[in-house]
Amino acid sequence: MATQNSIKLLEVCRVSPLFDSPNTATEFSLPLTFFDLLFFKSAPIEFLSFYSHTHLDDYLYFDSILSKLKHSLSLTLPHFLPLVGKLIWPPNSQTPIIHYTPGDSMSLTIAESDANFDNLSGHHVTEARDFCPLLPHLETSDSEASILTLQVTLFPNKGFCLGIVADHAVLDGKAMSLFLDSWVYISKLEKLITKNNATLLPELTPFFDRTVFKYPATLDSMFSNRLLAMNSCRSLKSFNFEVPADLVRATFELSRTDIEKIRKRVLSWGDKNGETKTSTSEPLHLSTFVLTFAYIMVCVAKAKEVESNKMIYLYITANFRSRLDPPIPANYFGNCVGGGVIGAEARELMEESGLAIAAYRIIDGIKKMKGFLNEADKLIEMLTREKDVEGTQTQPEEIWVAWSNKFRDYERDFGWGRPKKVGLANIQRTKAIGTTMVDSKNGNGGVEVGMVLKKHEMDRFASLFVTGLQSL
Repeated sequence: MATQNSIKLLEVCRVSPLFDSPNTATEFSLPLTFFDLLFFKSAPIEFLSFYSHTHLDDYLYFDSILSKLKHSLSLTLPHFLPLVGKLIWPPNSQTPIIHYTPGDSMSLTIAESDANFDNLSGHHVTEARDFCPLLPHLETSDSEASILTLQVTLFPNKGFCLGIVADHAVLDGKAMSLFLDSWVYISKLEKLITKNNATLLPELTPFFDRTVFKYPATLDSMFSNRLLAMNSCRSLKSFNFEVPADLVRATFELSRTDIEKIRKRVLSWGDKNGETKTSTSEPLHLSTFVLTFAYIMVCVAKAKEVESNKMIYLYITANFRSRLDPPIPANYFGNCVGGGVIGAEARELMEESGLAIAAYRIIDGIKKMKGFLNEADKLIEMLTREKDVEGTQTQPEEIWVAWSNKFRDYERDFGWGRPKKVGLANIQRTKAIGTTMVDSKNGNGGVEVGMVLKKHEMDRFASLFVTGLQSL
């Protein structure tokens, strides 16, 4: 057994799709679409779920949990065969493809940690790098790349953590959520399943057909040409996304009452200040997302103590399955997200009407996302150009938002209770301010916001977050 970073490796095994069917016995490939290529070689999705269980001093009991996880996973994988396949880049293909071969399997690491479970699974300020040992390594090389890998880490007498790492070029958060929901569904029905054949509900059955996309074919060729120009050797080896030593993570909760207070403040200042109105006459949609990140933008502007004329940008993504024309199935498995950017000067956000300014800017930004594909050529150019060397000019503050409270992560119960904590670890692998939003585990209609900042910035942010809500 190897030991490193307070982690003891107990086992590294492979989990294969369990039952034989025409699907599992047939080799196949899937192309990457324009939406997939947007995330080629980006940081992988790193999702963590912590489960509290005080009986885990008994290794036999932990083994029973592992056995249930492995068996239910093997019953789930036949429905999600691309996840056990590989990403490859054949010489005759302009872009990488997903390739499944009968006999492919998924890596599962079993480990034990002596780290502080309560700190890692709480809302506390914690060093970002403390979460890295809970994440399995996703194998990549020049010629092929694994798509998804798992790790279960035991914390004796406390609980365990399920860590998932997945190649973002193959799936988005909605697709990841579909896989997890399906795994949970089969885990609960495991004893009722006969002949090793598990049937999913229609809404949980993944849809893989790429021909449903109706967007200009030139986007694929434009992207592939630029990728080949940058990467003539067709390497699939991922970039190195190190976690800086000075970053910390913390989670902040907004209850339904807090959100309503923010809504009232936004509406009151919107009535007083005409400049905060949206650019259209449509009714305002002050959603939980809009109100939450309007508040986050204001707190960040104050916590970072930036110059008044410095720009603060909020980068957002949205599920585009229902936004495309024509829309594609909600259970489409792959990437299908569009993006938008909302900007404001720090001085605007620090004004008394800052909340309203931020909220209405976000609303406008969401509406403008409808034209995402019309601006796709500019996005491709931005993503594939050589990175400029940062000069002495003032760099903007960037806030990147990932995940969604619509995924209902706290409702997933494999059979031993709902998670104590869920989180997305890859937000700490960006130079920007990483944030996530998930539903509240309390089921009170609120949300939890994960933040990654430098320690001194996090201390100021935490203070401003609390006092700001008290003043509403």
